Amino acid sequence: MALAQDVEVADAGLAAEPVHAPNAPPAAAMPSPPPAVARPADEKEAEGATTLKAGFGEGVTVQHGDFKLNLRGRMQLQSFAVIPTEDGGAHERANGIMIRRARLALKGDLPYHLSFSLQLAFANLDMEPDAPNVLRDFYAEWRRFRDVSVRFGQGKVPYGVQRVISSSSLQFVDRSLVTGEFNLDRDVGVTLFSDDLFGLDGRLQYALSVFGGDGRNRIGTTPGLLYAARVRVSPFGKFDEKFEGDPDRLDKVRLGIGGGVAYNVMTVRPRSTLGTPYQAANFNYFHAGGDVVFEWKGFSLASELFYRQADALSETHTVKGASLTEYSRPGWGWFAQAGYYILPWLEVGARYGDARPFAGADPKFVRTREMGGTLNFMVVKHDLKLQIDCFFLDDGHLQDARHVVRAQAQIFF
Repeated sequence: MALAQDVEVADAGLAAEPVHAPNAPPAAAMPSPPPAVARPADEKEAEGATTLKAGFGEGVTVQHGDFKLNLRGRMQLQSFAVIPTEDGGAHERANGIMIRRARLALKGDLPYHLSFSLQLAFANLDMEPDAPNVLRDFYAEWRRFRDVSVRFGQGKVPYGVQRVISSSSLQFVDRSLVTGEFNLDRDVGVTLFSDDLFGLDGRLQYALSVFGGDGRNRIGTTPGLLYAARVRVSPFGKFDEKFEGDPDRLDKVRLGIGGGVAYNVMTVRPRSTLGTPYQAANFNYFHAGGDVVFEWKGFSLASELFYRQADALSETHTVKGASLTEYSRPGWGWFAQAGYYILPWLEVGARYGDARPFAGADPKFVRTREMGGTLNFMVVKHDLKLQIDCFFLDDGHLQDARHVVRAQAQIFF
C-alpha cells in the first residue's frame, strides 16, 4: 500500500478588463513581476511528497526525500519438551510454552550516506540473566565508498555465518548448539567492511573489527579488546546470505566460502563474550572458524567449523579470604545442515553437530552432540511460518542423552 499525494493549486479564472482608479498610473507603468528563478533539485526534493508504505513482513515505511524510516515487529511462540532417556544422566523431563522472542526493529536511511539500525528485545531469553537489558542492536553505518564502509555501535561481531543470520530466518527452530557455544554474539565497537570489494559483483567481502571484548551492554573492567577479521568469497556472484535455506528455489547456483579469526584480550567471560563473568580470572582467547553455504533450486547445505583456544586452562585467586579456581573453555566444534523445499511452502531439513572441549577445560564444558530434523511450513516464507524440529542429544557415547522436541510459530509484521 502506498499513500502519496502531490497537490498543485492553480488559479484559472477568466481574465478581467483592467479597471483604473481616477489617478492611477497607466498599466504600462506598473512594475512587472520578477522572473521565475529555478530552484535546485535538492530543494525540490525536500518539498516532494511523503510516502507511507506498509506490507506484511515489511513493516511500516515512511520516506521523505533522503529520510527513510522502517518499523517492524516480530514474535515467536515456542512449545518444547525435553525427554531424558534411561542414560539421561542428571537431565530431567521438562516442557513448556513461552514467548521465545519478542522484538521491535527500527531502521533508517539518512543523508550523507548514513543509516542506522535499532533493535529492542523483550522476552526473558533475549536478556542475559546477570545484566538484563532490552537493547540488542544500535549501530550506524556510513557507506560512502564501495570498498570501505564503516559501522559503529552495538551489533553482531562479524565472525561466523550462522550467528550473523537473524533468528527470524533460520532453517530450524534455533541455531546449532555448536554455534551457541563458540559464537561471539554482540559487542560494542567499530567495523570496516565491504560487501563488494573491488566491484566484483559481490564475489569478495571482508570485515575488520575492534570491539570492547566483554559482550553486549557491558562496560569493560580490563584493558583488553576484541580484534576480529572475516573474509567471504562467492565465486558465482553475491547472493543474499541473510537467511537460511532457499525459499525462492532459484535456478542460479550460489556458493559462499568464508573464514574468520578473532583474538579477545583479557576477557572476563567464560565463552569470550558470553557467560556469567568470572569473579577474579581473565583469559586471552584465540578464535578461528570457517564456513560454506551452497544453494540451488530449493536445496541448501551449510556447514561451519569453530576453534577456540585460551592462554591458560585455569587461574586461582583469593576471593573473600578463600582460594578460588576459575576455568577457561577451550575447544572445537562443527555442524552441518541441509534442507530441501519439496513444495513451495514445505521444507524438510536435517542437522548434525558436535561441540568438544579440550583436555583440562572447564569441567562444566562437556561434549555435546546433536542429531535431528525439521519440518517447516512456510506460509509467507520466513515472515509467517510454523517450524517443528526434533533432536537427539548426547555426549557422543549415547550417555547423558535426551530427546528435545520443539514447535515454533513466527509472525514478522
